[in-house]
Amino acid sequence: MAFKVLLIDDEPLALEGLQLWIPWEDLGFEVCGVCENGAEGLKRMEELEPDLVMVDIHMPMMDGLEMIEEWRRRGNQATKFIILTGYSDFDYARKALKFKVSRYLLKPLDEEEAEREIRQMGQELIKAQEQLYIGQIAQREQEHLTMKKALMGEDLSAEDARFMESLSRSSDVWNVCLIQIAGEDYGRWSAIAAEFMDGSEAGYMIRLRNDLVSIVFGEVESDSRGMNNAARNRLEGLARRLAGFRSFMAIGAAESSLMRISHSRLTAETALLHAFYEPDRNVIMDYDRLQNHSFQRNYDQVELLKRILETFQLIDHAAYRSAVDYIDQSFRQIRVHPEEARKFVIYLLHEIRTTMRARLAEESGASNRLFDIPNLDEGLLTFDDLIGMLQSCGRVCFELLLKENAFEAQGIVQDINDYIHVHYREGLTIKMLAERFFLHPAYLGQLLIRKNGIGFNELLHNLRIEEACRLLRLNQYKNSEVSEKVGYSTYHHFLKQFEKRLDMSPNEYKKNV
Repeated sequence: MAFKVLLIDDEPLALEGLQLWIPWEDLGFEVCGVCENGAEGLKRMEELEPDLVMVDIHMPMMDGLEMIEEWRRRGNQATKFIILTGYSDFDYARKALKFKVSRYLLKPLDEEEAEREIRQMGQELIKAQEQLYIGQIAQREQEHLTMKKALMGEDLSAEDARFMESLSRSSDVWNVCLIQIAGEDYGRWSAIAAEFMDGSEAGYMIRLRNDLVSIVFGEVESDSRGMNNAARNRLEGLARRLAGFRSFMAIGAAESSLMRISHSRLTAETALLHAFYEPDRNVIMDYDRLQNHSFQRNYDQVELLKRILETFQLIDHAAYRSAVDYIDQSFRQIRVHPEEARKFVIYLLHEIRTTMRARLAEESGASNRLFDIPNLDEGLLTFDDLIGMLQSCGRVCFELLLKENAFEAQGIVQDINDYIHVHYREGLTIKMLAERFFLHPAYLGQLLIRKNGIGFNELLHNLRIEEACRLLRLNQYKNSEVSEKVGYSTYHHFLKQFEKRLDMSPNEYKKNV
């Protein structure tokens, strides 16, 4: 981007010459305006904010040096000036230096000298710009460190406290939005979050933990809650953008001063806990709405564990499902604290796995086909996830225990087959299915072969080619479009699978139908 230069001279011919004789574009500048005296120059500088001003000394109403002196008095120290004059009086040059004038050129201008000085001026502006940018980064980093201390409730130095009090005055109220998201996703979603920061009047994004980010934002107070609709709309927009990630969001109680921002963080953390029981990930947990909703830590853990493990002794899948349903309903009703609920269900899964290993010890290799407990960040597991694990665990375990009962054994496989028939157009893999149904991939592959008589990949291609034939018979799409619609990433792969199954090409097939 070119630097802006403002030209000021009371001689029209001199102004015209400055515009025509000097190759501004080649030197990295653009002429943003011209004027004829210092008084007008002050107005134009306020409007245009030029990086460089070339100004004659002797002009009517207000001369060049008077204009520069007034401009500096107003606190504008960054603007560069080049003085133009037909008088080689050293006093003028000395006074110009007092006002931080960068160059002093005599009229009539020597074009080569003028180009040399302006080019040098451009280099100085670039260097100053770089230093300013580095300084801004350093200052922003220091501000982030201070903000993080305030968020965590740490003691602030006198200097840090003054900064926070000064920053507080830039907004009526301040608040915290916490975003919990898998640490490995931070790089991908942080750019999305940065868009929210661009839209806020004041804001800081602080990474508190590997999986927890805080957005501190200031807003103009517009209601008793201390948050206006603009802030709420931006946060809801961010939540929608994060729908593709496993994430939770919560906002705390608004504070009038950043000196109490740690209270907003603590209340946002309290609100964030309620995401555990919320099925919709796009919903933002709001402390003001949830502050009167409490969690319970007391529940009959021993009785629940006994009830579940007895179903394995009796090989009673129906009783197991009933016990899981009871855990689901009772935990939701009394709102067991998320930490306790996660701890209990993970412990229960390990106990079931231990029980199953003991019961299947006599069957070689059977224990290797047990369900896998997913290696997920426990902080991002919802209650729906945990109940789903228990349900899938039960299907797998009781299928092993009742493997001689064909009716029982086909339950989970039928669910998986139904899922494949709905989603075969997508990029399904055996690993994805195993993760979804909480099964070991190798065991899942064996289940499908026993149920279907063919492997997963063969079933997937059969379904895709069957659908391709239906679309080809419609004669509404190109072959490549059909390939894409049924789930193939390349036409070559589609063609290979089609000819393998029908012993003819798609074009030949269309001719024969």
